[in-house]
Amino acid sequence: MISAAVALAGAATGAGVGCVLAALTPATPDLKAALANLSAERVTATGRPLRSGVLERLNRPGSARDLELLGESPDRFVLRKVLFGALGLAFPPVLSALMAVIGLALPLVIPGLASVALGAALFFAPDLDVRRRAVAAREEMRRAVCVYLELVALERVADAGTAEALQRAADVGDGLAFALIRDALVRAQLAGQPAWQGLAKLGERVQLPELADVADIMRVSGEDGAAVYTTLRARAASLRTAVLTATAAEANAASEHMIMPVALLGIAFMELLGYPAFARILFS
Repeated sequence: MISAAVALAGAATGAGVGCVLAALTPATPDLKAALANLSAERVTATGRPLRSGVLERLNRPGSARDLELLGESPDRFVLRKVLFGALGLAFPPVLSALMAVIGLALPLVIPGLASVALGAALFFAPDLDVRRRAVAAREEMRRAVCVYLELVALERVADAGTAEALQRAADVGDGLAFALIRDALVRAQLAGQPAWQGLAKLGERVQLPELADVADIMRVSGEDGAAVYTTLRARAASLRTAVLTATAAEANAASEHMIMPVALLGIAFMELLGYPAFARILFS
């Protein structure tokens, strides 16, 4: 007969796994929320910016920028943190109950401390994951901005207007970076603002100064009618150089990190080759 402890442990494990799967399963976006996000700036009746309750609970502007860059919902992010934390809290007691069934009883303080430590670790695990993916996304977006600068320059040399050049260049590319740029241009258009202002706000939100540089160059073109083809090409070239330099530095750092494992592998290999001779001399 199945004991109550085993049944409770199985139920808790199944509930935790079900909650994690529910948090990771993509959901259909709400149409009303999607249309509301198209507005350039949502404000309350008092004129103060309207912030999501989830972002207030997060109280981490960096996390909010990372989530916007990755295109993830803050509500879903908070739900994932809570579910992972709950799973970490529940796992040690469930494991302790299973061990008690087979006769390996542990003091209550051990699963209690393990539950708190694991729950805290899993609660902050999504933050580390989002931060890691946001760093990679920003690097990818810098590369996309290089391409975007070249495309805008080509549109300008083809006698396209400032806003038209920005929009046409954004329509050519695909991927997350170009999707964010198109969204920023649409927001600026709906708010009756210049297109370069939408790019500047996007660069500020996702912490990407290169977009602000594009916005400044196109603002000069739009307000003063200056020819910016050469400026755009020069900025694209300098950005490519910076990206290549950063990539080379990362590759060199990765190579340096491999020195110790390779050295240890070589030492182990030499010991493996020399052990038979050493053992023959020592034990003969």
